[in-house]
Amino acid sequence: MKIVLTTSPRAEGDIERGGLPFLGIGYIASWIQKYGYEVIIIDPHTFDWNVDKSVEEILKHNPDAVGVAAITNNRFKGIALIKELKKKNPNLFVFVGGPHFTMTAENALKVVPELDAVVKGEGEITTQELLDAFNGDKNFSKVLGIFYRDNGKIIENPDRPFAKDINIFNLNWDLFDLNKYHRPIDGTNIQAIGIMSSRGCPNFCAFCVSAAFWKAILRLRDPMKFVDEIEYLNKKHGFKGFDFWDDTLTVSKDHVRAICNEILRRKLNIKWYAPTRANTVDKEILDLMKKAGCIRISFGAESGSPAILKINKKGIMPEQVISAAQMASDAGIKVMVNFMANLPYETSNDLKMTVALMKKLNSIKNVTAAYGFSIIYPGTEMETIAKKESWFPKDFSWNEPYQSDKYKIAGVDSSLPLMEWSGAEIEKIKAIMTKELGIRGSFFKKAIRKIRKIKSFGEIKELIKTGARYIKK
Repeated sequence: MKIVLTTSPRAEGDIERGGLPFLGIGYIASWIQKYGYEVIIIDPHTFDWNVDKSVEEILKHNPDAVGVAAITNNRFKGIALIKELKKKNPNLFVFVGGPHFTMTAENALKVVPELDAVVKGEGEITTQELLDAFNGDKNFSKVLGIFYRDNGKIIENPDRPFAKDINIFNLNWDLFDLNKYHRPIDGTNIQAIGIMSSRGCPNFCAFCVSAAFWKAILRLRDPMKFVDEIEYLNKKHGFKGFDFWDDTLTVSKDHVRAICNEILRRKLNIKWYAPTRANTVDKEILDLMKKAGCIRISFGAESGSPAILKINKKGIMPEQVISAAQMASDAGIKVMVNFMANLPYETSNDLKMTVALMKKLNSIKNVTAAYGFSIIYPGTEMETIAKKESWFPKDFSWNEPYQSDKYKIAGVDSSLPLMEWSGAEIEKIKAIMTKELGIRGSFFKKAIRKIRKIKSFGEIKELIKTGARYIKK
């Protein structure tokens, strides 16, 4: 039985993780391959194919089933791909997975009749059992972790518990054509590849879809096996850069310490980047990370207001962010600190505290503070808050056509709903932040990419007039 696992075509303006293999479908493909399935990975996102080109490339393999991976940002591209696949081959079994469709499974099946099943949560074992059922008696009732159709009725099966030991999942890198993936670590010319030493994060931030998807559960890979993978990619495929996709690398200091010591013991000449949290690092661990090749890290600070941080369950304080950034800088590691404007219940005073913290951080050597606007994602506590406060339609359909009317101002994809309410309009906050912080380095490059999406001079004039009006106020 032949299976194609595919990414969705890239949404307009979406550059996230472009140039890096998508690990999720890689792990699922590797798992089902062990059970006798002929599996092919197709990656329209990385190769920037449109829907028609993607369908052509998928169907040339004559698959029996196609699994489509999509995130909220490119969900409509994924849905368009599904519809076109079914149009070309009505007998094709099409299923989806990942955080977006896990959180919106029932709605997806209701509004996308071409979709046959949704894999919820961790996908390896569930996908294997789903395909076993499809390849057998077509009885899906005993497959944990899926939504599916039965004679026109949408059925939800019980959730599948997460695997206790994620070391059972290994990635067969030969499923990817690694010669086609080229993306440097941000701010360098070092070509990198994505890898992951853990799944999940023990924190439950209100805005985080990953927290909702993994249910705030952290599971760690064996550090030795993880470094085996690094060494293989370094020596077999020549990668000298690595982008750690962990949600929070340093949650377990013992874990990251073991990884670093093993990299040093094997004398691997590599450079790497990792995201982490300000309250999970100290001087000793940062010095060791630097010694083992870490050249960049990122912290999510989100807000300079202790009250807003508490409301959104961030679990850190501004002083911890300053301390962590300073320690990382002293260790010789470049730091990106990320903030969010328009977090729920944020006031003008809260915003002033965010601006003050960003300015403080930008004064530290090798530290850059950046901000973006809060996006509502399905399944998050932020979505619940927004609906409760009527900042977001209670009957919003995540899988039916939608376009934000202020996406150009916020610099995000048009399909993403933004958090705003009366008195905290996106254009007003954008004007305040621009006035207070100006445009710095990477901000300018990002702005140019977003400006290219503007389709008329009238739109530019309207944006300028709106911004000037609020700056004047």
